[in-house]
Amino acid sequence: MNAKITKKRLAHMLSYDWLKIVAIAVGLILFWNLIFTMTATRVRPSQQFTVFNHQANYSLSDEFYDDLSASLDDGTFSYEVIESTTNDLTTAESYVHDMLSSRLETDEGDVMFIPKIPDPSTAKEEEGKTVYDANYLQTFLRRYRFFLADLDPDKEGGYFYELKAYLNGYYGDYKNAESLDEERVKADFIARAKKNKDKRFKTEEQLADGAQKDVERIQKYRDALLKFEGFLESGLVAFEQVEIESAQYKYSGKFALNLCPNEDTMGELKKYASYGETGVDEEGKETLRITAKDMCVMFFNLKGVEESFEYESLLYVVHLIEECVAA
Repeated sequence: MNAKITKKRLAHMLSYDWLKIVAIAVGLILFWNLIFTMTATRVRPSQQFTVFNHQANYSLSDEFYDDLSASLDDGTFSYEVIESTTNDLTTAESYVHDMLSSRLETDEGDVMFIPKIPDPSTAKEEEGKTVYDANYLQTFLRRYRFFLADLDPDKEGGYFYELKAYLNGYYGDYKNAESLDEERVKADFIARAKKNKDKRFKTEEQLADGAQKDVERIQKYRDALLKFEGFLESGLVAFEQVEIESAQYKYSGKFALNLCPNEDTMGELKKYASYGETGVDEEGKETLRITAKDMCVMFFNLKGVEESFEYESLLYVVHLIEECVAA
């Protein structure tokens, strides 16, 4: 049998079977794409640090993006964070709540910049004057309270209360640097890495290296907490008591941290996150001032982030405060 491939035979085959060839090629591409998708390493919520910018603010600055990008390499975070991203809600327009809700439902989000200023959506006229029923902190809490952490250090279950308890589980007394039980940290790390089947720590050598990095992570959390307590004591930053009330419910707690209660000390924050404050000058002309006064940060408390790693938010906030003070 003469099976020699000639131009005539090749042309004849292509004229009748080209659809089959295309279908097979497409099928192979889809097959390999499926294999790659199923076997690819997925980034866990704790490995991605996400900053949200509230729609009342200006778009995040170049300084902010440069700083967040550099934070992956400059030691701001622990070894766990391998990606950083932002969601600037100032560009979302009417889709802002759809976008935010979808992100939070999939455990994406660590902190949000949000100003403590009146929310125009709550404006009403009283005796010829415009008054506001709520500020942005209150309206945000009303909609997203189940995703937010209470920052009250004395409230059981709150972010800082649990952080202290977490650290004391390894230190006994977190204020005593010498009391850290490194062997317990390492043992817990190895158990967690094996449970999660973390591909970064498969060999004994990788596990040993990871265990040492976990000791450093615990130490970073402790150092950040002590620095933060100093910032609070000095008045550099301050907790904001946020309250909302309706006929059905009442919520009250320290759901926000004011990063700029005083522009004389934290005014440089506006290089990273800011909003416009309108006013009137002596001639009656409208003015616009760019400021970070009363710019707050809210901490998200998402179910998909392991407790062991939810304190990366504090590492970032402490870093940002230090950057502003040093500027």
